Amino acid sequence: MKMLLKSAILALTLTAAAAPTIGFAQAAPATLTVDVQRLFSDTASAKSGQAQIKTKYEANLNAAVTAYNSSATALNSQVEAARKLQKPDGSVPPANQKLVGDAQNAYNAAGQKLETMQGEVNNVGRYVQQQILRGAEPVIEQVRAERKAAIVVPKGSVLASDPAGDVTSVVIQRLDASLKTVSITLPQQPAAGAAGR
Repeated sequence: MKMLLKSAILALTLTAAAAPTIGFAQAAPATLTVDVQRLFSDTASAKSGQAQIKTKYEANLNAAVTAYNSSATALNSQVEAARKLQKPDGSVPPANQKLVGDAQNAYNAAGQKLETMQGEVNNVGRYVQQQILRGAEPVIEQVRAERKAAIVVPKGSVLASDPAGDVTSVVIQRLDASLKTVSITLPQQPAAGAAGR
């Protein structure tokens, strides 16, 4: 009876030990990662977009920054001059009030121009990134299928990952072959009246 009990325990132990081995043999499909920031900086299309943006906007943007800084300096000078002429009742001579008002208007206009230009550059940058992502999607899907992975996630969205699962370099190499340049001309938005027709 003791021998039979030992045999049964041994059989259960062997069965339990074999179960995890079967589970490990059927490992879940891998998860791959892509460093999206590298797609936006290291690809041929990203470098093309950056060069085009620099050529089109850099000089005007620098001029707008200079004009903004100059208008801020001029405003501060006018405010300081008016402060020196301020009377005990707090009033300032009308001529100085006008100079301060004109300087404030120039400062506001320069700030608005700079903000508008920066907004346009940001919109163009986002449009370049959209084109890169659209071009990268089929490449990433192809790499995922080849590696029989379950999913591909942005590298920055995970806390830790196996470096062997990072396919960024492969994606960049293939994307460079299929998308060498991008456009920085924003697509035309449909007119407000045309949308309702």
